[in-house]
Amino acid sequence: MRGADGGMDSVSVIGPSLFSLVSRALVLLTLILRAAWLYLIYRVHRQGWIERGDDWLIARYADFAARFVLIASEFRGGLIKLGQVASLRVDVIPDAMTEQLVRLQDRVPAHPFPEIAHQIEKELGRPPREVFAEIGETPVASASLGQVHRARDHQGRDVAVKVLYPGVERSVAVDLRMAKLALWLFNPFVPPDLMSIHAQLAASIRGEMDYLAEGRAAERVRENLSADAALFAQLRLPRIDWETTARRVLTMEFIEGDKINEREALEARGIDVPAAVELATRAFLHQMFRDYFFHCDPHPGNLLVDLEGRVAIIDFGMNQAIEPEIMDAIRQNVLAAVTRNEDLWVDSMVQIGILREEDREAARELAQMSFDPAYYNLTPSELSELDFGDYFAKIREHMWMLRSFRMPDGLVSWGRAFSLLYGLAAEFAPGIRPLDLVGPYVLGFLQGLPPVPPEAPRT
Repeated sequence: MRGADGGMDSVSVIGPSLFSLVSRALVLLTLILRAAWLYLIYRVHRQGWIERGDDWLIARYADFAARFVLIASEFRGGLIKLGQVASLRVDVIPDAMTEQLVRLQDRVPAHPFPEIAHQIEKELGRPPREVFAEIGETPVASASLGQVHRARDHQGRDVAVKVLYPGVERSVAVDLRMAKLALWLFNPFVPPDLMSIHAQLAASIRGEMDYLAEGRAAERVRENLSADAALFAQLRLPRIDWETTARRVLTMEFIEGDKINEREALEARGIDVPAAVELATRAFLHQMFRDYFFHCDPHPGNLLVDLEGRVAIIDFGMNQAIEPEIMDAIRQNVLAAVTRNEDLWVDSMVQIGILREEDREAARELAQMSFDPAYYNLTPSELSELDFGDYFAKIREHMWMLRSFRMPDGLVSWGRAFSLLYGLAAEFAPGIRPLDLVGPYVLGFLQGLPPVPPEAPRT
């Protein structure tokens, strides 16, 4: 391969060897066996056959999750992505596990630049020193599947070059096969249809490794958001340079700014952080309730405030389209939630395909819990004062009663996006009331019309 100076090294970087892939599979198999043992312990404890307190079982959960984090951090690839998604599912995964898995949201160590240079040359047919006038060897961002380097094109424009790690597709293929094995083994014993969830996660992760598709997604989101001129004027989405983009290399406009969670830096610039969070949330609500095509990874690393005070959305690798017929059923579900109509809520769950008829009574009990007045229209700061441990424990217990539970295409990503947006608001805009922000978009969604934007936030 070519070294950092553009010259060819004697050894080509081709990614993980067959031996390393086999070793990876064996390590994951041991993890699956540990999970099976933990599940057995859980069932036996639940039946009262083990005379140990809940703290003992919680410690077992934490130990397993910590082991997963250790393995995922070492092997990277799809494991980190699977752990990141799982960390958000506090409704079905015990807190002791999610508290460990959330560590996978942190920055991933970068790969050496020679590997990145090799990948650029392989994809674009020229070494990076010829493709770009300048390119930094130290990445400005690194993730589980690829990393981003700042560069300058031959027209003098600053660009961000996102490069997929060499051979990562092979590692991810192993991860997904082992995950499928694990979910297949557990599928008969748990309420959700785990195989449908695996199919969605697999499609999402494979989609993240296709940078041509990511570029098209970025342009589609840009076009959709431009329909609301007032909102779009306060946003910034990077333009794609298609001449230097390929399946494993994506070149786009470089956006200078601070992450939306870097409060001190933003406040030093005079930026109203809660207003920026509100603006970002509106941008995603527009995508989810109007366009039915949305960027589904709105964590702080993908949201910036540029030097002009606009909220920038980057990294469109995780994107999702939801079919109109599913959105029609979601419309009924949202209407049921707004009116707190338990029967309509259950009907919509059946219509969406999440539940079958035999689970109606159990679903009605779940609706009663979800519509508890104690949780109605609270601000994130008010919610933070509540103890949700008992609430989610009850939710998980009721999930066991839903034998037909499955997640149609797109709803896993929908839930992920909402979880991330809510977490962002809870930490950086705790005074926002959900109905004040979501209301106009929900109203338009329920009427089947474009939403009426609320008054623009301060910038």
